Amino acid sequence: MDELIVRSVVLHKQDITNVSKIRHYNWKRILLIKPNYRSDGWDYYNLDFPPINLTYIASYLSDLGVQVEILDAKVKDLNLKQIKKKIEKIKPDIVGISVFVSAALKASVEIAKIVKTVDPFCSVVLGGRHATFEPVETINLPNIDYVVRGEGELTFRELIMKGSPEGVKGISYKSNDKVIHNPDRPLIKDFKRVRVPARHLTKNNKYKLLTVRLETVETSRGCPYSCKFCTTHVFNNKLWRPRPVDAIITELKMISHNRKITDIFFVDDNLTANIKRVEELCDKIIECKKKKEMNDFKFFAQIRVDSIVKSPRMVRKMTKAGFWIVFIGIESVNEKSLKDMRKGFSFQKVLDALKILHQNDIIVIGNLIIGVDLNATEEEIKQEIQFMKTIDVDIVSYVILTPFPGSETLKELDAEGLVISKDWSKYTVFDPVIKTHQLSPKKLHELLYYSFRELKYVNNPKGFASRVIKRRGFLFVLNPKRLLSLINSFLQVRKLFKEF
Repeated sequence: MDELIVRSVVLHKQDITNVSKIRHYNWKRILLIKPNYRSDGWDYYNLDFPPINLTYIASYLSDLGVQVEILDAKVKDLNLKQIKKKIEKIKPDIVGISVFVSAALKASVEIAKIVKTVDPFCSVVLGGRHATFEPVETINLPNIDYVVRGEGELTFRELIMKGSPEGVKGISYKSNDKVIHNPDRPLIKDFKRVRVPARHLTKNNKYKLLTVRLETVETSRGCPYSCKFCTTHVFNNKLWRPRPVDAIITELKMISHNRKITDIFFVDDNLTANIKRVEELCDKIIECKKKKEMNDFKFFAQIRVDSIVKSPRMVRKMTKAGFWIVFIGIESVNEKSLKDMRKGFSFQKVLDALKILHQNDIIVIGNLIIGVDLNATEEEIKQEIQFMKTIDVDIVSYVILTPFPGSETLKELDAEGLVISKDWSKYTVFDPVIKTHQLSPKKLHELLYYSFRELKYVNNPKGFASRVIKRRGFLFVLNPKRLLSLINSFLQVRKLFKEF
């Protein structure tokens, strides 16, 4: 058995206490739930990603002798009645619910209510970035017993082992109507030895991107950059923690046992934070594929514009290794806005990066934000959108500036009186929750749909089709199920435009 697999069942001494001393647990049946939250926008494109946060938490419970199940209500598209039936069948002692985005809070609270209806004595735990940055509000929501702040693996493990929140770092809870916030838990120190996600608990789910079967892999946590609107660097205390390349290769080999998995999404917020590390990863993937030690995976990831420009060689290696789609944050064409956001690059760098990526036949999805320039007029934003029609980005997505909890943007806009709603269900990046000095929320919404109508997501259909065929072949494009999926997505988006 590979060394990594052995290590995945024995935690580092600095991170845990001796489990052999624990003989009884208050919570023996544990259910982890991903809510069925969907929004306008990318969900129309049939994106179903595995709940890697929940599989990580489950892996840290695997040696405790407890029963753990994961219910992904989103991939199964379960309504509340169906979720209730699942809970009644499993009969959990404790339920952990992932608030994976702020807008999913409402769905999470609805599930908490169902849990208490089924069994008033079943404990309910909420975790995720929203719960971390809004712990007071979250713990005071109805039917919530505990809140996990920060990374959940070790905190949830210790909660189960102790059977009580008292003294568990990273937990917020109520006692005699008083809210108690235990001290923060330090981030996992030895991230090199982080456990492998418990994917066996979700193996029967068909995760996909437009019918392509996929898995998610995390090669690092955090980001060395500090963009204003982002919460990654805040959540990770400004640290970037990589895993060893050999550990990632071993994990890819493990996933290869399922021959149906063809694609891997590296979920890192910034895969290319270290160029040499990415090159080493690509070299080892290429070597393993030659030896047929892993599936002929195709990869997609979020990468930085400046990393691409710094190292065209890295991009060539990524292409050879099987990377075929990348997400880049363009955010704005305006130099002042890029500087204000602390992006760390100019728009010329964006153009240079696009050229390098397309020379390697990599498909580019670029994201821009309406509202980052608080003084921009309607006409100026429309000009920017028209300008983006001339830029060779395969898929362009615009969103509305959304000041998520924990971000510097929220503090700044709040101070200026520009936040018009803290109804978290509207924090979808497609619903306006702010106004600017020049534009009303309604006008921001209109500009978003103007961008959809003008750019139609696929900005360069011919170039896009050519690159897909070069990287995946004609049979990939002509797959009947895939074609039907694309047509269905197109019809849903067109219907949305008509309704607007």
